Amino acid sequence: MKKTALTLIALVAFATSAFAAAQESYEYKGGAMGKVAFPHKAHMKLGCAKCHEGAPKKIEINKAVAHDVLCKKCHIELKKGPQGCKDCHKK
Repeated sequence: MKKTALTLIALVAFATSAFAAAQESYEYKGGAMGKVAFPHKAHMKLGCAKCHEGAPKKIEINKAVAHDVLCKKCHIELKKGPQGCKDCHKK
């Protein structure tokens, strides 16, 4: 019984956090070029693994990650989404 209750609590906590993540957008500092808005909910249709490598976890974004590993690289590969500096960075 105790194991079942703990499992249920864990499932509810996971579902709640997943739902909250689905509602979020993020804003990154973006350096001298200006802030970068990231519409998380719009990207969720690609599946978590596309960015989170199979395990939903926070991604530490820096210039190299945004340009060479995830964001810009993916947009170029998919031939979709912003690819130029001012497409993402807004002052």
